[in-house]
Amino acid sequence: MLSLKGIKRVVVLGGGTAGWYTALSLRKLFSANVEIRVVESTEIGIVGVGEGGLLNFQAALHSVDIDFNEFVRETNATFKWGFCYEGWRTGERDDKYYHPFASATGSASKWEEMGHYPLFSAMINNSIPLTSYLKGFDLIVNNASQEEARNALNNQAVDIINSFHFDSYKIAKYLKKIALSRNIIHQDVIVEHVETDDKGHVTALITEEKEKIELDFLVDATGLARKVIGKVVPSEWYSFKDYLLLDRALPFYMPHPLKNPYLVSRAIAMKSGWMWQIPLVDRVGAGYVYSSKHISDDDALQEIKDYLGYEITPQQNVIKFEPGCYRQVWVGNVLTVGLASGFVEPLEATSIGQMIEVVRNFTRVLVASQGVVSDNAIREFNESNFVSWMEILDFLRMHYDCPRRDTEFWQDVAKTPLTENYRAFKECIQVRAPRLLDVESYLLYGRRGMFHVVNWMFVAVGLGLIPPNAVVNDLLAIAPEKKQAVVDFLNSLNR
Repeated sequence: MLSLKGIKRVVVLGGGTAGWYTALSLRKLFSANVEIRVVESTEIGIVGVGEGGLLNFQAALHSVDIDFNEFVRETNATFKWGFCYEGWRTGERDDKYYHPFASATGSASKWEEMGHYPLFSAMINNSIPLTSYLKGFDLIVNNASQEEARNALNNQAVDIINSFHFDSYKIAKYLKKIALSRNIIHQDVIVEHVETDDKGHVTALITEEKEKIELDFLVDATGLARKVIGKVVPSEWYSFKDYLLLDRALPFYMPHPLKNPYLVSRAIAMKSGWMWQIPLVDRVGAGYVYSSKHISDDDALQEIKDYLGYEITPQQNVIKFEPGCYRQVWVGNVLTVGLASGFVEPLEATSIGQMIEVVRNFTRVLVASQGVVSDNAIREFNESNFVSWMEILDFLRMHYDCPRRDTEFWQDVAKTPLTENYRAFKECIQVRAPRLLDVESYLLYGRRGMFHVVNWMFVAVGLGLIPPNAVVNDLLAIAPEKKQAVVDFLNSLNR
C-alpha cells in the first residue's frame, strides 16, 4: 500500500513538456498545503524542434485550465488535423495518403451495424478514399490558411477533431510560466544522487551543491537520460527493436515548403527511414529518423540536403534511442512520465499523447483511492500502461506493413516480424471489416485507447491492407431497408 495522505512535498525531476504538464496536473490534484516542486537543469536542455498533439491534447489543456487562444499565441502553435504519409507505397513524391483526425460524429462514423461501420465498408468495397466523406478535408488538400481553418472550426464546418503543432521549447517555457503563476516551485540545479530508504522508496535528491531536497513522492521526467527509472527504482525494459528498426533522429528547422503552414504533420519516406515536418507559424520543425544499420549520420544529413535541394543546419546532435518502454512506470513512490518511461519514434506523435494518458490515469487512481493506493491498483496501473504501449507498437508496426521495396532498408522492413496482436488484426481484415472489437483489448483498468478503430482503418486502407472484397459479407448482412442509406451515402460523396 502507498499512502499519500498528509504528504508535504512532491518533486518533479525534469522539465520539458512532460515535467511541467505533470506538475500542473499535480498542483490541481493536491491541496495548497502540498508543495509541488520542479527540479531541472537548464544546462541539460530538452529534446526536439517541433511537436504535435493527438486527439487527447485539447482535453489535456482543458484539464489544467489553459486557454486555447493563449496557448496558440505563446507556443507558436498551428492547427493539426492529422498526418500525411508521402512515399510509403511507391517512393514517388506524388504518393500520398492521409490519416486525418476524423470526428466520431462525422457521417460515416455515426452508423455502427453488427460491430462494423457500413459506410466505411461501402467506401472500402468501392475503392473510394476514406477522406471523401470528411467535411473540411479540402482545406487540408488546398493548403488553407490558419484563419480559414479557424473559421471552419468555429462554424463546425469540419468533421475533423483539432489538435496542435507547437514548438517544443516554447511549450515548455509557456507551461513553466503558468506553473510559476500557480505557486509551483522551480529549482534550476543538477541532481547528482537519489537517496532511498530500506523499502526502496525515494526520500531525497542530492544536488551538485550537496543540498538535500527531501520529498514524499517523485516524478521522473528526465527524458532519455532516465535518471531514476531502471537505475534507482527497478523496472523491466521491453525493447521494440525486433519490430521497429529506427534508432536515430537528426532534427533541424526549415522554411515552409507551401504558402501556409500545412494542417497536417508530414511523414515523408526516405531511403533509410522517414522525415517528419511539423509546421509552426514561422517555420517547420523537421528531422530525419533512420536506422543506423542502413545509413551513417553523415549520409543521413546528405540525404536530407539532396531531398530538399538546399543546406540545412542540425539543431542538436543526433539523438540515439532504442525503441521500447518500461513495464513498470509506477514503482513505490515514483511515477515515470514522458520519454523517461519509453519512446518509439516520432511516427504518429505518440510521445505526448502517451504522457497525457499516464498523468490522467494516475490522477484517476489517486482521486478514486483518496490517496491511499493499494498494491493491486498500482499493479493494474502498470499493466494498463504497458498494454497502451503495445497498442502504440502494434499501430506503428502497421505503418511499416507497406509495399515499398526499393532500398535495402525497405526490403529489411518487409522481413521484420509482425507483432502478434497486429498479425491477428491483419488476418481478420482480410475477410471482414475492422471492428471496435479488434482494438478493445487495449482498454484495460480504466485506460483509454490511443487510437480508435477508425484511425486504424485510415492507415490500413491507405496502405491497401484491406481488400475491397473483404467487406462484401458485412454489406450483404445489412437489413434490406437500410441498404438504400448506403447507396445514398455513396452518391453524396465528392470523389
